[in-house]
Amino acid sequence: MAALVLSMLPAVACGAGCGGADGATAPGGGAQAGTGGYSTGAGDAAGEGGGAAPSSAASNGGGAEEGGAGGARLVDAPLKVVRIIAIGDTGEGNLAQHQVADRMSDKCLEVGGCHAVMMNGDNFYNHGVVDTSDAQWGPKFEQPYDRPGLNGLPFYAVLGNHDHGPSSNGVRQAQIDYSLLPRGDGPGTRMTDKWHMPAAYYDVRVGHVHLFGIDTVDFTSDEQALDMSARVAASDARWKIVFGHHPRYTSGAHAAENQQFGLDGMFDMQRAIYCRADMYMSGHDHNLELIDKGRDERCPGTYFAVSGAGSKIRRAAASAPREPGQLFYTDGTEGFAYLESEGRTLRFEFIDKQGAVLYAKTIAK
Repeated sequence: MAALVLSMLPAVACGAGCGGADGATAPGGGAQAGTGGYSTGAGDAAGEGGGAAPSSAASNGGGAEEGGAGGARLVDAPLKVVRIIAIGDTGEGNLAQHQVADRMSDKCLEVGGCHAVMMNGDNFYNHGVVDTSDAQWGPKFEQPYDRPGLNGLPFYAVLGNHDHGPSSNGVRQAQIDYSLLPRGDGPGTRMTDKWHMPAAYYDVRVGHVHLFGIDTVDFTSDEQALDMSARVAASDARWKIVFGHHPRYTSGAHAAENQQFGLDGMFDMQRAIYCRADMYMSGHDHNLELIDKGRDERCPGTYFAVSGAGSKIRRAAASAPREPGQLFYTDGTEGFAYLESEGRTLRFEFIDKQGAVLYAKTIAK
């Protein structure tokens, strides 16, 4: 398996960092294209100090290296602090998506620059793109995230049920192939090089944070579970985050449906991959939720987060059960998650489309 390693994307230089105590105030209720087998990374050179955020070699002047099974490493500069945004269920192209994008940009400018964005699936509604020239690419991805604090950032995307599968006539390969297009204005190009989906499942290392993107729509794939679980186990990163579309635990409107998928085998696939990770991040439910570690007794060190309010919300029924270990939940506003890691500390925030910090927690290890 070849590994493609790219140069570091500089953070946007502006503003000071932000802080705050734990708490909550809720307002209301040559890539290998294909199904998988893709890995990028810029690992730590010496413990916490090493690492670089993968980005476009063309736009940043860096060269790409291909390595063998172990993967080549290219360290461009140390990253003491890694800042990542997580959004999901974004692909409406509506006012709320633009408002959330504005607040994402504001946050990145405020803290001095972010390094990456995770997209938790359902990147296009109601149906995924059918090819790389689909008219949805502009109004539902490129235009909403054309913001000063987001331009130049890699957006690492995974697939949701509206991107391919029974809920969509979208073509999975089209989202993978879009990553390979050159930047330009004419046919066969893309507006920016933000979009990154080198395969249906893949991993990428951003300094001391290792991200593992999975395809939860294809949850019957033994190959994916074996491959990605091995990558998580082998990683020596300080922080490991698995992200996919369907949640493992949720208090949202999809809770009953999600349980049925679990009985069909989705939970087994997810657990095989996230069990050695610090967090499993998902979307699908259009809300914001954080569940404490220990919820899965077989994986006691894993937190569970849902960030699926990137363009719309869906309220759960009043009778819906609350997840044990729930630290925060709202289905009353659109928003996103912000993660900032430094050494053994991970700062987690939920921020709404008005810029209010709804919840903040510091996780230490």
